[in-house]
Amino acid sequence: MTSWPQLAIDTLRDPKRTAHQIMGWNLDRGTLYMALFAVAAVNTLLASTPVVLSPGGVDAAARAALPLLALLERPMMFFAIVAGTLVIMIQALFWAGRAMGGEGEMTEMMALVIWLQALRAAAQAMILAVGFVAPLLAGLVALGLQLVAFWLFLHFISAAMRFDSLLRAFGLLIAVATGLFIGLMMILSLTGFSAGGFGSV
Repeated sequence: MTSWPQLAIDTLRDPKRTAHQIMGWNLDRGTLYMALFAVAAVNTLLASTPVVLSPGGVDAAARAALPLLALLERPMMFFAIVAGTLVIMIQALFWAGRAMGGEGEMTEMMALVIWLQALRAAAQAMILAVGFVAPLLAGLVALGLQLVAFWLFLHFISAAMRFDSLLRAFGLLIAVATGLFIGLMMILSLTGFSAGGFGSV
C-alpha cells in the first residue's frame, strides 16, 4: 500500500486517479465508521484547542456575530456535530448523486470523504503551527488550502459517482451544501441555540 505522505502528494497531483486507488481498497463500513469518528475527533481537537487554551475564550462580540464559534468551547458537543454532519453529508452526497444519475457505492463515498477530512486535519495542524510564527501568513495559507480542498472535493465526488464532468459534481455539491446549511440552521433554531443561548448552556 502507498505510504500516507505519498498518497497525499498523489492526491494533489492526480486527484481522480488517487480517488480510484482509495476506492479500490474496498474497506468495510465498520472500518470506515471508526476512521470517520477518528478524523472527526482530530479535527475537533485542532479546532477547539486554541479556543479552550485561550484565557478569555471566545470574544463576546465574535460570539454575537457568529454563535457557532461558542461550540468550540464545548469540544464534545462540537465533536458530535462534526461527526454527525459528516455522516449526513456522505448520505446526502450519495443519494442525491444517485438521483442525478450517478453510480458507485456508499462505502466508496465514505472512504473518499474521510480521506479528505484526514488531509484537512493535517492542513489545519500546519496552519496552527504557521499561525504561532506569522498569523497573517497562516490566514493566507488557510484561504489557499480552502480553494485546493474545494477542487479536490469536486474530483472525488465526480470519481465516486462516476460523473463524466466536474460540472455535475459542482451542482451536486452546491445542492447538498445548501440543504445541509438550511437544515443546520433549522435545528439550531428549534433547539433554542442563539448568541445568548450558547452562553448559558
